Amino acid sequence: MKLGPPLSMLAVIGLAVYLMVGPFSPGAAPVTPGAVAIEVVVANRKLRVEQHRDPSAQTPERYTYRVLNDPQLRGITLSEEDFQAMLHARGASAGRDFFLRLFNVSSYANLLWVALGFGAQGIFAGRMWVQWIASERKRQSVVPAVFWYMSLTGGLMLTAYFIWRQDIVGVLGQASGLVIYARNIRFVHLHKRAAAPKSD
Repeated sequence: MKLGPPLSMLAVIGLAVYLMVGPFSPGAAPVTPGAVAIEVVVANRKLRVEQHRDPSAQTPERYTYRVLNDPQLRGITLSEEDFQAMLHARGASAGRDFFLRLFNVSSYANLLWVALGFGAQGIFAGRMWVQWIASERKRQSVVPAVFWYMSLTGGLMLTAYFIWRQDIVGVLGQASGLVIYARNIRFVHLHKRAAAPKSD
């Protein structure tokens, strides 16, 4: 076997993992040096918060807070009391409803990602039905070309979904197959080209 495909597979996996935890990931907003980053789910919203030691406090256990991903609080430094009051006010206003809890998301906009995940899973699982039906028709095990197209499409969509979810198990499981699916599609085209009648 050539080294190209395994090296390509490692490159794709590396890129997917980088996108999951790198500078473009949802939790990768820049943090001030010396601060601690915290993620807090309040009602139906996930807040990314910087925690700083309060330099004006008499004791080292006092902190100030800055919310990084909320336009209303951007640039505002909150004392411990103000931070607790903000959490209480937002938490008391509304809890996560049934659908947000069911799909484990913090906002309705994130349901679009869940829809992508369901669609991707449908395509990826559907490829097995296509293969099964094709085999039943021919009464032997066959893999039609559409199987590989569905594998690649579903695999790309699921990889994107798992990157958003920051799920390393899903990312590794899906990204590792992408090169295999693409290579098989290439082989299908090469075989068709070789089998096509040559014109004089």
